[in-house]
Amino acid sequence: MNLLRSLLPLLYLLLAALPLAARQPARALPLPRPVAPAPFFGTYAYLSYTILDRESSPEPLPAQGVGGTLTLRPDGTYQKRLTLTANGGLMRFDQDGRYTFTSGRIRFTHTDKNGRPRTDEGTFRLAKDQLIIVVAGFPVGNQSTYTLQRQ
Repeated sequence: MNLLRSLLPLLYLLLAALPLAARQPARALPLPRPVAPAPFFGTYAYLSYTILDRESSPEPLPAQGVGGTLTLRPDGTYQKRLTLTANGGLMRFDQDGRYTFTSGRIRFTHTDKNGRPRTDEGTFRLAKDQLIIVVAGFPVGNQSTYTLQRQ
């Protein structure tokens, strides 16, 4: 009985605190972000670039003089500095934008030269230090394939 009398004040304090606890908002846990394996992020050098235009040829056509880099940052931004040799000179294809990815799929969003938003979608595969990106082309069935090496 003495034990009960000594615990009674503590019980009253706990019961009095219940309404306070009920008024506290529940803290939301942050949603997990999709995370790629650490080797995914970084800078890659372009090794090759092919274009499959089914109206021109059933086989992909390799671009000449491929060079430059693609940087994929963990914050979802990217920087593309692609160069090709064409028409007797060097052609640059620079893009800065955002990318998102899910299992095996990737989407690049950037602004075109006229200031309009553009999205390129496709698949990717990372094997050791080599990244292969296949971007869907237009019309459906056409595609561009980039092969890159981690720097």
